[in-house]
Amino acid sequence: MERYLDLDLLVNGSMDALLLILAARLANLPFRGKRIAAGVIAGEIPVILSAYAPASLIFELSKYLIPWLMVWLAYPYRGFRLYFKSLLIFWILSAGLGGLIYALWGWLTFDGRIGGSLRLGLKNLWILPLVAGLWWFTQKAWHRILGSAAHHQTSIYDLEIDMGGGNPFQVKALLDTGNQLRDPLTGYPVILIEEEAAAAGVPEELLPVLQGAWRDLDDPWPWLWQSDSLWIKQCAFIPYQGVGHKSWLLGIRPQKVVCTSLSEPREMKATLAFVRQVLSPDRAYQALLHPEHVQGAEES
Repeated sequence: MERYLDLDLLVNGSMDALLLILAARLANLPFRGKRIAAGVIAGEIPVILSAYAPASLIFELSKYLIPWLMVWLAYPYRGFRLYFKSLLIFWILSAGLGGLIYALWGWLTFDGRIGGSLRLGLKNLWILPLVAGLWWFTQKAWHRILGSAAHHQTSIYDLEIDMGGGNPFQVKALLDTGNQLRDPLTGYPVILIEEEAAAAGVPEELLPVLQGAWRDLDDPWPWLWQSDSLWIKQCAFIPYQGVGHKSWLLGIRPQKVVCTSLSEPREMKATLAFVRQVLSPDRAYQALLHPEHVQGAEES
């Protein structure tokens, strides 16, 4: 049997591009043509090796290792969890598409003549309504996923935060309509932010507050009033109602918060409230915006 390497590369590259784009859509990942092209080029390595060294150990290893490289090149890296999720989706799509093609090859046959007709056995006609049903359910699920992803995407904003004395840093913030917290002294709406994401931007003189003894106190305000005068000026405690108890969040007033993802960058008045838990398991955002922040930015 004759084999045409250029045709193999074309077919394999086309399928890899389709799989990488579908995986990005399902994982709600941003992607660019250049990165997808880099992933496709990496996917051609096993095809080339199969032509010149089909029985080699390198070829066998490449079949299992190249997908890791393809996903690494095709999408921006945002942590191992999201990377592994993208890789898993890519594998599932690859296996599903490969299985479908294999099944269709067995169900559909050609009569061997050039331009011959396609034959489908009567005993296999049951597959047509099954495929139609699966396609219908897949389309419904796909539209729900896209609708949810689009809404999620429009509710995430890019923030640049300067806390003064530290290093300005960027985070992604989700609009949280349930966030009604306010600074009790200034009245500014509160941005909930992961402590780990903001730690690098906290001025050195305020770092001791993060690990202060106030966490064990029922009322931390007296502890603050007896502390450094700078702490009193920039810090506050935000009361919130937990499950069956009332507690406090440490708030720090930043020097500047700018939303950079609007049509025109807009400065926001806000107090940052630090939380220790991870707000987004897939690391899509690291902060939660108060509704008033977006309303004020859009009205201005």
